[in-house]
Amino acid sequence: MHAMPPRMSDEDVGRQILGIFMRYRIAAGGTLRRNNFFDVRDADFQRGLNFAIQNRWIKQHLRDRYTYQLTEIGFAAGWKPEVKAEEQKPA
Repeated sequence: MHAMPPRMSDEDVGRQILGIFMRYRIAAGGTLRRNNFFDVRDADFQRGLNFAIQNRWIKQHLRDRYTYQLTEIGFAAGWKPEVKAEEQKPA
């Protein structure tokens, strides 16, 4: 019997999607198509996509639901991962 891999959180999958934009060196306003995200498990992709859209990291193309555009916010989030509260050092 195979153990199921732990389910990634919506944020983890959203960051995985964002990471693919970074890997392709996409600038803010640039686009990728669904087939660029083959590293993201199909079962997780929609959750991650929804998370990334809610956080305004990416936008879905108005006329082509399989094209995604990186936003300025997403570009900044991709290069500067948010530091988790417990990792912040007091000034």
